[in-house]
Amino acid sequence: MIGNYYQQKSSLSESLILIVEDEPISAMVIADLLSDLYQTKIVHSGEEALEFCKNNTPDMILLDMLMTGMSGLQTCQTIKTDPNLQHIPIIFITSVKNQDDQNKCWEAGAVDFVNKPVNGITLQNRVKAHLTLKLQSDLLRRMSFVDGLTGLYNRHLLDEILEKTILQSIRSKTPLSLLMIDIDWFKLYNDTYGHLKGDECLKEVGEAIRDVLLRPTDLAFRYGGEEFLCLLPDTEQIGAEHVSQQILEKIAALKIPNEPSSNGLVNVSIGIHSSLITTLIQANEIIQKADSALYAAKQKGRNQYAS
Repeated sequence: MIGNYYQQKSSLSESLILIVEDEPISAMVIADLLSDLYQTKIVHSGEEALEFCKNNTPDMILLDMLMTGMSGLQTCQTIKTDPNLQHIPIIFITSVKNQDDQNKCWEAGAVDFVNKPVNGITLQNRVKAHLTLKLQSDLLRRMSFVDGLTGLYNRHLLDEILEKTILQSIRSKTPLSLLMIDIDWFKLYNDTYGHLKGDECLKEVGEAIRDVLLRPTDLAFRYGGEEFLCLLPDTEQIGAEHVSQQILEKIAALKIPNEPSSNGLVNVSIGIHSSLITTLIQANEIIQKADSALYAAKQKGRNQYAS
């Protein structure tokens, strides 16, 4: 979920619209009006909508207000209390004309509503307007979470995500691993080659780290200076060691010259912390343990990982 949440759509046509409507014919009519313009998915209840959103993040939800079982209002309110979903614009599709009931749509967190029977042009224009706003806000959100030099996520996003990841690890009873990565002898690299080359080195190393992480839930961050951090949910020690070895090999393959290094090339040291978290722990405690492991890797001679 986290990985998908921060992916940026390049065009409106890539947007996914979730249609929540318990009348199959009405659902098909709405989908037919939008399917040539966007990606669409139909579910027929609030419960199905919440289940779908556990593993997928739609860019917009079109929600029938009056449904059997969980109502549209209840569904909307539930979505808006979930930090991973609350940014999704919700448009109610409703036959309700009463002003008090319409007010409830706004109070539940909807951005708009369209009356039944649905006017196709009105629906298309309102969907386009709100998706355009979302695309713009997603871009601004992503920019605020991305390091300008390396293109990796920044420490601001790490602070937001790590606590959520810890809670998810506790709930799912799955291991969590962190890798703290530091470029060896980087100060001497800057002194030898200059800061412009240093920036190029940081970009190449950051890209190499990102290329190793293949799962959408695995995230790479620029932690600060020449330090990077990888967040690996649902990953035990052996998996973290495998990723660390791949990172060492990937960076070695870059063959970036670094005269002060023992092998004459840019390399990194990696600290690994893996644990099955059973009780709530502060994010900085986990980071500190990965940092201590990094120090151990440095003490052993650099260009290796330690835990």
